[in-house]
Amino acid sequence: MVQPPVHVPDAVRRWNDTTTDYPRNALIPDLFEKQARLHPRAPAVLWEGGGWDYSELLDRVRRGAARLRGRGVRDGDRVALLLPRSPETVAAVFAVLEAGAVYLPLDPSHPADRLSSILRDADVRAVVTADTESRTGRAGEFGRMTVTELTSREGPGPAEDRTTRRRATDAAYVIYTSGSTGRPKGVVCAHRGPVRLVRGTEALRMAPADRLLATTNPTFDVSCFELFAPLLNGAALVLPDPETLLDPAALEQLLDDRGITVMWLSAGLFHLHAEQRPGMFSGLRCLIAGGDVLNPSAVRAVLEHGSPVLFLNGYGPTENSVFSTTHVIDSIAPDARGIPIGRPVAASTAYVVRDDGTPADPGEVGELWVGGDGVALGYLGDRTRTAAAFVPDRFRPGQGRRLYRTGDLAAWRTDGVIEFHGRRDRQVKIRGFRVELDEVETALTDHPQVNESAVGVLGVGASQHLAAAVVPAPEQDDGLSGELDAYLRERLPPHMLPARVVPVPELPLNSSGKVDRGRLRELTDAAAREPVGTAEGPRGQDEEVVAEVWRRFLSVDVVRRQDDFLALGGTSLQATRISAVVRERLGIRTAFTRTLVRVLLDNPTLAAFTERTSELRHAPGDAGHDTPVDFAAESVPDPALRFDAPAADGVPTKRHEERVPRSILLTGATGFLGVHLLDRLAASGVRRVHCLVRARDGAEALARLRDRQRHYGLDPDRWADRIAVVPGDLGLPRFGLDSGGWDELAREVEVILHNGAQVNFAYPYEALSAANVGGTRTVLALATERRLKAVHHVSSMSVIAGSGLAGVRRVDEDAPASHPELLSQGYAETKWVAERLVSLAARRGLPVTIHRPHEITGATNSGTWNTDTMMCALFRTVAETGTAPDVPLLLDFIPVDYTASAVVHILTHQPCEGRVHHLANPRPALLHLLVERLRAMGYRVREQSYAAWTRHMAELTARDPEHPLAPYVPMFTEPARGSTASIAEMYFAGTFPRFGRENTEDALDGSGVVCPPVDARMIDANLRFLRGADLLPAPTADEEEDGGRGPVG
Repeated sequence: MVQPPVHVPDAVRRWNDTTTDYPRNALIPDLFEKQARLHPRAPAVLWEGGGWDYSELLDRVRRGAARLRGRGVRDGDRVALLLPRSPETVAAVFAVLEAGAVYLPLDPSHPADRLSSILRDADVRAVVTADTESRTGRAGEFGRMTVTELTSREGPGPAEDRTTRRRATDAAYVIYTSGSTGRPKGVVCAHRGPVRLVRGTEALRMAPADRLLATTNPTFDVSCFELFAPLLNGAALVLPDPETLLDPAALEQLLDDRGITVMWLSAGLFHLHAEQRPGMFSGLRCLIAGGDVLNPSAVRAVLEHGSPVLFLNGYGPTENSVFSTTHVIDSIAPDARGIPIGRPVAASTAYVVRDDGTPADPGEVGELWVGGDGVALGYLGDRTRTAAAFVPDRFRPGQGRRLYRTGDLAAWRTDGVIEFHGRRDRQVKIRGFRVELDEVETALTDHPQVNESAVGVLGVGASQHLAAAVVPAPEQDDGLSGELDAYLRERLPPHMLPARVVPVPELPLNSSGKVDRGRLRELTDAAAREPVGTAEGPRGQDEEVVAEVWRRFLSVDVVRRQDDFLALGGTSLQATRISAVVRERLGIRTAFTRTLVRVLLDNPTLAAFTERTSELRHAPGDAGHDTPVDFAAESVPDPALRFDAPAADGVPTKRHEERVPRSILLTGATGFLGVHLLDRLAASGVRRVHCLVRARDGAEALARLRDRQRHYGLDPDRWADRIAVVPGDLGLPRFGLDSGGWDELAREVEVILHNGAQVNFAYPYEALSAANVGGTRTVLALATERRLKAVHHVSSMSVIAGSGLAGVRRVDEDAPASHPELLSQGYAETKWVAERLVSLAARRGLPVTIHRPHEITGATNSGTWNTDTMMCALFRTVAETGTAPDVPLLLDFIPVDYTASAVVHILTHQPCEGRVHHLANPRPALLHLLVERLRAMGYRVREQSYAAWTRHMAELTARDPEHPLAPYVPMFTEPARGSTASIAEMYFAGTFPRFGRENTEDALDGSGVVCPPVDARMIDANLRFLRGADLLPAPTADEEEDGGRGPVG
């Protein structure tokens, strides 16, 4: 089926206008022969002690071609060249092409089994070797000749004319690369690909006076550039001794002695030489480096010590004939974290593509797809992988045009330059956070005592963690690993810290000069498994016990005294589970379970955590609670805030008057409620919604926001023109923005909708305070900067839970939340303090409205829900275990679409007068309704006493610490502060206070925004969503037959 063309932004279309005049229909051997006839006595190939001019090389090529034809090689046959880099190899390549065949370079040092497998897979007609000995273990299977036989000038001369009907679009060579399945894949490239590069791309085209130094193994695709760039332009190819390439001093001497003007270096070799001899390249006309990410410090050293005339970063996969893009490096910013990969080369295209297959806008990160005349023909004999990787060009439709999906992440700059953002497979998730391994490597390499670094992932699933190998600077002492640990903690968040940093003399490289990731993993894994000495290993019985628990939950083989729980891959869920097991194993009181979580987060090394647990073993029982929060001190407003600035526009001045602000700042935009608030704000007519998103830059922020919109079933393109992302962090001063970004928000924003918070029911107040309390303080500072901005603050109904425990039976909306000392949860405590700060600002004159939503659940019709919640875990647990507590737990559910609509309607129709709005369901239900609906769907569910059910859950999660309810069990088992009731019981009907909704009902009167009741329809929609997401088991057949009730027993 022919797919319709896709709209491409005008700027991207312009940047891809790379049409150029070059011999597009010429064959490689024809272009070489033309140069040989133009410059017969010019040097063609030079090496230590010898050389051939063009006439001699042509003679050897034509004789070799005739010998191949005489051995039965015909047009399109594949001929393997099992040869090292040598003059004869150069002649052999052109001889194969002259014969109309396809050359396949192979490394004779590779294992015999691998070579045999490739030769069979490629179905070669002949094999050319350096000698007569078989390296394939299958002598006689293929037609063989030595390279001396092939290229010798002895014997009769070749026939005058070549009779081949090959075309520029036919195969010229096959390069085998590593495959993701472990099976090598042969990339088939046509004549046109390298020709468009060396004859059509001005920056890469050589003149007869040029001399190019060959640095690459013939099996690496850049060797095609090294061969054809000089020999299709009348220049000279210089072949060095392999040892010279690894010796900076010897290489510098060679460049000078041989008059080298052009050279390619892989990133690994470039870093080696730039570190020791950064000025060696100053005499070159053109230096191209690439094949992997370039280190900015190495690039800077070259620029500072004498740059070549033209310094290029060359980027391109084998599947697009060597180079797809190049970037001219003429300067580098002091804080540069990477080198751009530039613009498409001649007759080539590049598109940054979203996950939905549409072109990304400038600044937006997506997968890089490359096209044009360099696109390979496909993978040899593998139609399935070819179809997956090479797709029709829907951006520039034309007969046969295709694009190659690189798997690399990139983004356009506004000036048409492409920036590299790592491999898709270089993006990993650590504890739920997306981590760019390249960013960690950059942080390591920025250290003055580290020359190179490479980072990989160890472990599986939730226990994945990072491990790094570093090449220390010369004369570095043995304390580098510890120094790097402290250094990285100041620069990277906990989830990006390597659990192991292993010093190595050099990074392992593969035959292409790139970091060998497989070998790197072996090195770091071996270091992690090494037995530890008494100085590093656990000391004493308690540390041994804790280390064993860490090993079990974090899936690591060795734990040392100074190993960090977070760096080893520990998550908040694992912190809860580890604390529970450690408490039991060390005989610590049950009341200390939640305290242990805080202790682990505050003291994440094995030694420090164990020392604190030992203290708790002997602590009095009343020490089990977290350190009490000084709520009065925590909620003191910033005295520097001024409330006498003029008020911004865009806020209703009287009730039920519609007034839509032009510009709003929305925090928490990537959350479940946040993406729906964004959708409703844009739909209401807000022209610009500035979305604060935790990210390192705008491209990542936009990508993260769009991903969350899709995840929750919203169209990211619907309001794309009204969205401006602000990469920042709630927990940082001024959100981490520079003065320009902060001032821009202060000038443009009229209203702040503060919805962002860090939600975690296991973490103590101290762990959440930076984002939840500090973020709110930053919101208030922004609201009073330049002009007063209205603040709509999204709080939580949990802030009134302490009132219920204190015996307060009703809380009206305008009554301040009281009794925070009884809240017993860090999250609720931070929300109370944040709301108090906003309320106090309202008293001083800031326009404020506070929204307290209850339990936000799935969308009204689809049931689409945030599944990482306690209520979802409870739904799943009741269905899976067939048991439910017989308790009056309130199901006060408000669908997310209703919640967002209510907040936005109030924002656009009500003045900010300090009112509080309880966003709760006027017709809630109790947990028994869930039991009824599960039974109606065929689940066998029985109700049991709260005590029996909590015991059952404690036993269940002890057996299965990965159970979804495990992080929340302490809420059901641990007493609330100052009470014998559990924290969960604070939310039971009869304990949780009744509350008024008068402000909300008045604000929404006549709006059409109505909350549906918590009834069978709502519960069923939520259950259907969980079933569709494979989060609920299917009921068994006998359960379906008896309606799921089963024995009550």
